[in-house]
Amino acid sequence: MTNEERIRKWQEKRAGEAQPEPAFGPGAPRFAPRSERVAGPDTGGFADGLDDARSDILDRRRQRWRLFLRRFGLFVALPLLIVLLYVELIATPLYQGEAVFTVQTSGEAAPSPNAGLFAFGSAGSTIADAFKAREYILSRPMMDYMERRYGFLSHFDTYRMDSLTRFRSPLGFNRDPFDYYRKRVRVAVDVQEGILRLYVQARTQQDAVRFGNAILAAAEQHVNQASQKISDDQISALTQDVQNAERQVADTRRSLAAVQAQRGDLAPEQTAASIYQLISQLELQRAEAQRERDSLLDQGLTNSPLLPRLNARVSELNAQVAEQKRRLASPGGTSLQSTLTQYEGASSRKDIAQARWQSTLNTLQQAYLRILEQRRYFVIIVGMSVATFPAVRDLLGIAAPLLILLALIYAAVFALRSAGVTVPGSRRLRFGS
Repeated sequence: MTNEERIRKWQEKRAGEAQPEPAFGPGAPRFAPRSERVAGPDTGGFADGLDDARSDILDRRRQRWRLFLRRFGLFVALPLLIVLLYVELIATPLYQGEAVFTVQTSGEAAPSPNAGLFAFGSAGSTIADAFKAREYILSRPMMDYMERRYGFLSHFDTYRMDSLTRFRSPLGFNRDPFDYYRKRVRVAVDVQEGILRLYVQARTQQDAVRFGNAILAAAEQHVNQASQKISDDQISALTQDVQNAERQVADTRRSLAAVQAQRGDLAPEQTAASIYQLISQLELQRAEAQRERDSLLDQGLTNSPLLPRLNARVSELNAQVAEQKRRLASPGGTSLQSTLTQYEGASSRKDIAQARWQSTLNTLQQAYLRILEQRRYFVIIVGMSVATFPAVRDLLGIAAPLLILLALIYAAVFALRSAGVTVPGSRRLRFGS
């Protein structure tokens, strides 16, 4: 269908209308067609009809644009204006203090800023300690300490704070102390560099510095106490091992002394060794004398003057060997071998206890060095400093209640208009077309 056919049908439809719509009333059109305002009903024609159609299209576009502007102003511009006015005229600006710190050991240095991701592996313990410090700063015990010692939450529970950002607001907002504390205190962790940034908000610069320094001091004390407790526990356990080893050494020494007192010899093993060595030498001499005597007898020299002397020598050596073997038995009847076995057992136990004591002592000394190297230190890199000018911090906390309130007002007005109730001033707030 061409445009000329559409225009002709539109003209026929208009010509077939019997009665014009009323100019006023609920069903009245919002504007009169340009053909009725300019040319009149009798000045028809193709050119006039085309102008009327164009005029009607332009009027509809203008109406849509005015409707869009009204809705934009009502639902976008007006809420933003109300929020901005509240922020500029009513909301309480707060100062924010900032400090930079880290937790590290004496055996490691802070990661280089140029190290990037390569420093993450070497600074793993530093990052873990940093997160532990962050969790303590943002914990309920820290909140209770700050409120009890410095009145941190009470600092925001005052008429000097606006109703939407005040702690325990009369409007029912900010009732949870812990959530409000974590809103005013934040800790950011830089994983790459292993540092932490503490942010503390307050109504004045002096209070921001005071609260920030108090949190840093409490966190430093907590890190030092935790590090000291770990060191004390390790040293206590190792010291207990050393003391047990010392007692064991003393017990084995007493046992060895008892064995020595029983035998009456300070070194039974040396005595037994010397006796066995002497017996061996005597047996060798006896064997040599017997060999010489047997040689004379084999040669038939029974009347040799050397034979009596050799017999006496053999008898003397036999007596000496028997005497040394009798020395292996103690006067009480206990053999020297049994005493030697007891002595060797006691001496071995003493040596083992001595070695264990020396090992535990070396472990304790190494633990001291390791504890000194791994001791945690709370290092403040940049002290607490405060911005020169305050700013409104709770933009979301301010905007959300205001927008919800406006939405409830709009919904109530729309519901009343839909029910046919006339709301004063609502005719200027057009929700529909």
